[in-house]
Amino acid sequence: MAESTLFCQVNTLATGPADTAKKHVPVITVAGNVKMGQPFSVNIKVGETLHGMENGHFIQFIDLYSGHIYISRVDFTAELSKPEVTLNVVLHHEGVRTLRAFCRCNLHGIWEGTKEVHVTK
Repeated sequence: MAESTLFCQVNTLATGPADTAKKHVPVITVAGNVKMGQPFSVNIKVGETLHGMENGHFIQFIDLYSGHIYISRVDFTAELSKPEVTLNVVLHHEGVRTLRAFCRCNLHGIWEGTKEVHVTK
């Protein structure tokens, strides 16, 4: 797959080139149990191996969604930041929810990582 093709889609672990995906797919971690209406921590880092942040190649932002509901965006700058963030999130509906994180690499396009969480009363 040509690198220019990466900009024509949202890339995932399943659709992107394996060597590129390992450094670009957002990894979502949730600490503890998720209770409806209660804040919980969501950690998102870009890549199994943390993505580098150089002037010519860096992560521009991370967006977090619950399903299709927008929660937050964090912007990054090259060299002065690390593509990892911890957010405090509150979900108001019980059941299985899919957290979706999107990040954009200036050279390799948009990448998505997901994590299912079980929200209880």
